Amino acid sequence: MAEHDFKEGDEVQHKTGKIKMIYIGESGLGEALCEWADPNGRAQRDSFSYSALKKYEKPESSSFRVI
Repeated sequence: MAEHDFKEGDEVQHKTGKIKMIYIGESGLGEALCEWADPNGRAQRDSFSYSALKKYEKPESSSFRVI
C-alpha cells in the first residue's frame, strides 16, 4: 500500500496489533493521525508512520463450537 492510500474514516490497525483505529488525517509531521477507544471507552489519538499501518482486518471467528 502506498504511503497515502488511506482516506479519512478508513479503519486501520498497527501492523503489530489488533486494535481497530480510524484514520482521521495527516499530522503536522506528515504521519498518519489515528483515533480509537481505549478499554474504558475514552477516545485516544496518536500519529503513526504510514509504513506501520495497514487496513483493518476483522479477526477471524473460530469455527470450533462447544456442544
